[in-house]
Amino acid sequence: MKILVKSIIAAVAIFILLRACSPQTTGSHPLIGQLAPNFTLGTLSDQNKTMSLTRDGQSAIIFFWAVWCPHCRRQLTALTQQQADIEKKGIKIILVNVGEDLRKVKDYFSANNISSDVFLDQNSAVAGNYNIVGVPTFFFVNTEGIIIAAEHSLPSDYEKILLGLAP
Repeated sequence: MKILVKSIIAAVAIFILLRACSPQTTGSHPLIGQLAPNFTLGTLSDQNKTMSLTRDGQSAIIFFWAVWCPHCRRQLTALTQQQADIEKKGIKIILVNVGEDLRKVKDYFSANNISSDVFLDQNSAVAGNYNIVGVPTFFFVNTEGIIIAAEHSLPSDYEKILLGLAP
């Protein structure tokens, strides 16, 4: 009987873990179709900035990440390598570090020669407003400020997603 109970508990735990780690695709996140929650936070450049003013009416990719997360670091590297091309297409990249302090993020960026600015969500309040299940999480916001997709990795068809052409 103890083995059966332990097996059921293990199965439930695995199900919950897999559910939390599964991609949030278009239509499955509660904020899809909603106006992206605006926020003002301190940044790596030691200024307070507002997301909507940074987005400035452009489509945006809002990327929630953390230094401690290896998948986040890989996604951040890929995103920063593509940043110039993405921004040439009129798409803003908005980086939001979740739960870490200025020094930790600054040290990581310095060690990896990353020059982008980052919103610092040190108490994870903004991540809470965005119903973040885990990092990394990307939100795709159209020119009207509406969230049209949420993913856990940067899809190759991000441009089609922002144009409303992806399935």
